[in-house]
Amino acid sequence: MPPRSRVREKVLEALKIRAGELVPQSYLHKSLRTSRSRVSEILSELEREGLVTRVRVGSQYLVKLLNFSNEPTSNLKTLHVGVVWSSEYPFLSVFAKRVKEKLNTVVKISVFSSSTQATRALVLGDLDLALTPTVTQLHFYAAFKNFKIIGGGAYGGSKVLVKDSVSSHTTYSSELSTMDLVRSLTTREGIIPSDTLTKYFRSPEEILKAAYTGLAKYVVVWHPIYRKLEKIEYREVLRSEELGVTYCCTLAASNTVPKEMRHALSKVYRESLEEYRKTPEKWIEWYALQVGIPRDIIADSLREYKINPFLSKTELYKYASKIPIEIPSINTLIDEILEIEE
Repeated sequence: MPPRSRVREKVLEALKIRAGELVPQSYLHKSLRTSRSRVSEILSELEREGLVTRVRVGSQYLVKLLNFSNEPTSNLKTLHVGVVWSSEYPFLSVFAKRVKEKLNTVVKISVFSSSTQATRALVLGDLDLALTPTVTQLHFYAAFKNFKIIGGGAYGGSKVLVKDSVSSHTTYSSELSTMDLVRSLTTREGIIPSDTLTKYFRSPEEILKAAYTGLAKYVVVWHPIYRKLEKIEYREVLRSEELGVTYCCTLAASNTVPKEMRHALSKVYRESLEEYRKTPEKWIEWYALQVGIPRDIIADSLREYKINPFLSKTELYKYASKIPIEIPSINTLIDEILEIEE
């Protein structure tokens, strides 16, 4: 049987040949003619070092090489952060500044059209961090378990709107998101009629088109989308915070980011949110450039969102109790997904 170090080299070589792809773990042990258990041990080691990520799909694992240099990623020089297109996160301007100063790391922002796209990128190892809805993170974590929630964020900034003149009994929402949670809660409470058909949009452009063409009676959307809809006679039914939704997007970190680095980032992030709360208008410019939203629209959002910098297991339980997740146990999910440094 070849030495362990030699098998490790062969595993890395096989992954480099298919760099950037998701490779079935079974392919590795079969093609290398090595035992399944030895390949699994080596992949676990590489995963701890931040060289690969594994995603469980059905009964098998898919493996992806993350670091082509074959060196552990404990000293990240660029931090890839994913966000959903929104005016919600100007506090990232403070975070980027502090990460550069304290951790000598550059923050690079990637903008996604939906929460599922951004969270999927985190799961697949294309991102180090993602600011996506907590409800999305809980659903993805139940399946993949390869990231941790390390920080709070903002909440509010979303509404249920209705256009009375539209005859269609249709509600538009984004899927597996805070909007979807709000849609579910308002339907359960009879605010949106239970016989209303739900349709999901995958981008801001898609919901605007549905609204402009008279296809959407109810919409559940975030700032700045609802500002545009209010101009075409959509009226506010309620705001998400009225339903007790006190977490919208939280900060999740890939397990490929070493634990010590995750803890350092969590501390810097919490400090950044606290600093941002003092003078939010000071931090608009950089964020506006990152997401391509005009500065005046970001400024308008400062009145819409509230900051919740702290992760509280009790508060998260209260939030999650509103989510229709019963299998697996929501209590178990929260115990596993939260990473709070004691």
